[in-house]
Amino acid sequence: MAAAKSKKLNSAEVDVLINALIDSGNVSYVSLLEFAVKVNGAEFKKPPAKKAKAMTMAVAKKAVLDKFECKTVTELRKNKTFSMSMTGEEITLKTKADWMRLYRRWVSVPESERNQNGPTCINGIDILENFRPWHVFGLDPKVATPDDVKASYRDLVKTHHPDAGGDGRVFAQLQKMRDSVLALMN
Repeated sequence: MAAAKSKKLNSAEVDVLINALIDSGNVSYVSLLEFAVKVNGAEFKKPPAKKAKAMTMAVAKKAVLDKFECKTVTELRKNKTFSMSMTGEEITLKTKADWMRLYRRWVSVPESERNQNGPTCINGIDILENFRPWHVFGLDPKVATPDDVKASYRDLVKTHHPDAGGDGRVFAQLQKMRDSVLALMN
C-alpha cells in the first residue's frame, strides 16, 4: 500500500490515518510501515550497502604474528614452522603486500575480498589471490571425502577449463587445490 505522494501530509491527514490504524485493531509491522510511508509521502530509500574497509598492514601483521604465536617479526623469522612453510619463497616482511599475502595464506580471506565476482572468482573469492580450497570446493574439511573433492573439482572444471572458455590460471589453481587437499587426506 505504498503511497506515491509527492507532498508531506498535514496534521489533520495524519490524525485521520492514526485513528484509522487504531480503529482497525491491527497494529503490525506492515501496517506501521504503510503508515510511515504515507506520512513520508514516498517509499523510503534503502541505505547503500557498506563497503568493507581495506585491511591495514598493522592488522594483517598482528593476525599473522598471532597465528604463529609470535610477538615480533624477528621472532616470526626464527619460528621453525614459519621458516619451513616459507622455504624457497622470498618475502621481506616490510610491505603491506607481503603481510597481506601471509594473511591470505595463513589467516583468512580479507573481508574486503569476499563476495567478489569475475572470471577468476569462485564462491566469492579470487582464487588467484586466496588459496582456500575448502571454500572454493564448497566442502567442509571435517566431513568431506576424497570422492567429494574429486566431484567438486570436476564440476568446477566444466566451467573453468581452458577448452570450455575458462582461464588457464584458474584451471591450474584448481588442480593445485585439488592435489593439495587430496594429499592432506591420504
